[in-house]
Amino acid sequence: MRPALLTVLLLLVPPAFGLTVHAADTSNEASSWQAGVSRVVITPPEFIWMSGYGGRAHAAEGKVHDLYARATAIRDAKGETVVFVATDLVGVPKAMATTVAEAAGKKHGLPRRNLMLACSHTHCGPALDDRLSYMLDMKEQDWKLVREYQVWLNQRVTEAIDAAIADLQPARLSTGSGICRFAANRRTPKGIGPYDHQVPVLKIESHDGLKLRGVVFGYACHNTTLGFYDWCGDYSGFAQLYLEDRHPDSVAMFFTGGGADQNPLPRRRIELAEKYGRMLAVSVDDVLDEPMKLVAGKLAASFEEVELEFNQLPTKEQLQEDLKNSSRYTSGRAKLLLTEWDRDGSLPKSWPYPIQVWQLGGELTWVALGGELVVDYQLRLKRELGESSTWVTGYANDVMAYIPSERVLEEGGYEGDSSMIVYQLPSRWKAGLEDQIVSTVHRLARQNGEKVQAPE
Repeated sequence: MRPALLTVLLLLVPPAFGLTVHAADTSNEASSWQAGVSRVVITPPEFIWMSGYGGRAHAAEGKVHDLYARATAIRDAKGETVVFVATDLVGVPKAMATTVAEAAGKKHGLPRRNLMLACSHTHCGPALDDRLSYMLDMKEQDWKLVREYQVWLNQRVTEAIDAAIADLQPARLSTGSGICRFAANRRTPKGIGPYDHQVPVLKIESHDGLKLRGVVFGYACHNTTLGFYDWCGDYSGFAQLYLEDRHPDSVAMFFTGGGADQNPLPRRRIELAEKYGRMLAVSVDDVLDEPMKLVAGKLAASFEEVELEFNQLPTKEQLQEDLKNSSRYTSGRAKLLLTEWDRDGSLPKSWPYPIQVWQLGGELTWVALGGELVVDYQLRLKRELGESSTWVTGYANDVMAYIPSERVLEEGGYEGDSSMIVYQLPSRWKAGLEDQIVSTVHRLARQNGEKVQAPE
């Protein structure tokens, strides 16, 4: 039922029911949004090295489909504007986030808290100018091409933001959620651990509800179906393209939830990536076809970096010994850390970790956390902030390492410990990071005006 018709019907209800004014106010608030969408190609102009798997031996050699940066700008009645950017990339380097945010701030007056930079974490995308790329056996010429691409990429993402803001026009927003079931917990024993199969969906329509202009959706699963040498967005790339094909003139934007310990299973065939993409897209379409909850009210945004401490820094002697290690990953990390030690005089004791919280009306608390986030965070935050009204986006604003929960940190393994080697960081995280992150999310949510209880 259209909001205007709903309002007319409610006006016929006798005043004693106390509904007329409230319904009219809600309708006005729900129709006061503006939104814009955009999509730009970010496929490297030439074949450079790919990221995601350290064992790759050479640059990309083909393309399944283009990679994109997609964006939506959302503005409330008071002129507050937020921009969400979804990229078909393995990560979001901190330097990239800083460069793009500064450009958006200078051109559009957009505060840092109002820009969310996310990635799909496809493992068939380009290497970036970040720490993770040091796990690759690249030569200086390879690095030169990667760094040149990073400069071009920063410009393209900035153009996507510009285009989305330029496209702002009256809009109607609504939320809902579906289910998709191909993700499985990959930690031993496989398939037994926690997961979250929910698919959150934000629908962006023309103000009259007659045209779908954009859709934002997420899923908590690694984009690791594929591992070949062709550019590809993996399952999420296929899902976005499927939705855009089904809904011409719309832009479909994917974000990865707390999927660091989740894999699509089985995998390693392009037919499976296409299948999972269709499954996810059909789940989104099912939500779009059903009545969804209108978003009414205003925007609020908060952003903060908290210092996550490393557990125990290595000594210079330990790093020099690691240079002799037979593992290319261990010796490579030692080389980089020693170079940084000589340059800075010491190793950093912590990492500035980005935490972002948006409030869209009273219907959606959207949490964006950096790094490769395990699913425990998503489940806990939804439980504490509201199952149906909370979104959790991982891999946002800076992808610097895995972010284990306290449980995963204690258990160890790849997500809790050894992955810090391929991310070129000096140590595993210090215990206590889960509560540090979650309590900051709660505080930022309260700062936005959301009524939440402090975590136990």
